[in-house]
Amino acid sequence: MITFKKLKTTVNKKLRFSFSEIDVSSKSANEGFTRPSFKVELDNLKREGSLTQVERSCTVRIFYFPSTIDDNAVELLDVQEKIGDLFDLKFTVEGRHLDIVDPNFDEIDGVLQFEFDIQFFEARGNEYNTNPNHNPDLMQNLEFRKGDYSGITGD
Repeated sequence: MITFKKLKTTVNKKLRFSFSEIDVSSKSANEGFTRPSFKVELDNLKREGSLTQVERSCTVRIFYFPSTIDDNAVELLDVQEKIGDLFDLKFTVEGRHLDIVDPNFDEIDGVLQFEFDIQFFEARGNEYNTNPNHNPDLMQNLEFRKGDYSGITGD
């Protein structure tokens, strides 16, 4: 099962691998941060369950704090291009390829922000099935008898 924690951990690992010289921080921005560094947050978390499946969705938001506050336009463009390539159409978590939806870059107060949405479904086990004789792998047997089928139409 893919959890939100695994999702965030995978994003952090991808950033650490592709930007090995840049810190990926887990601290709150209020606690301070080093430059350059990344910060990853999940927002708009949603989990809805039904009898047969669980839907999960969220917004992944990546902040990049450049090495300097001023005169960092080229650095931001370079990082933006590399992040765009890293999180392109698909995102793989535990062997599943999840679609990246609505990717968007923005720069606010000299900080690069990249966000995208992810939505995926997972099948439930049989923990919600209360019938002990229920076996979803078996179909019912159907009996066909010869007879008058004049009342049945193919419409």
